[in-house]
Amino acid sequence: MFLLIFSLAGCGSKDTEKDNDTISTQNMNLICEETVSPNKEYVTVDEDIVNFTVEIYQNKNNKILVNSKSNSEFFKPLQYELEYDKEITKSDIDIEWTTAMGNPNPTKDDQLGIAYVSISEDGKVFSKRKISFANKAIEIIEDTLNKK
Repeated sequence: MFLLIFSLAGCGSKDTEKDNDTISTQNMNLICEETVSPNKEYVTVDEDIVNFTVEIYQNKNNKILVNSKSNSEFFKPLQYELEYDKEITKSDIDIEWTTAMGNPNPTKDDQLGIAYVSISEDGKVFSKRKISFANKAIEIIEDTLNKK
């Protein structure tokens, strides 16, 4: 149980991370957007389909904003900023999706839930972050454990 909790937790970073005060993307260029559905193949009603989305934006000052969102009740939207001095392109971005157990090939019992977002310059990664799409579920478990 604890292994699962820790594997779902996002890694820390020196980047600026936003939970509640989201940054507007209105004056930013969308560089890359990827959406996956971990359960689409396993549900019978469209309303039960869960989507996880990662968006990468950049403003005119080259500041990068990574925005993650989902329609899942177990996910609290997350954003983080990266200071950068050059323009990036979609080819500089790699989003690797895995299950909570680290498997890139999901199954019904081990569905996608983590995105590793890498941003590179000339093939050299300068930012790699782990985004857990079960972060709210982890908080609920932690709160329950702390009350005991």
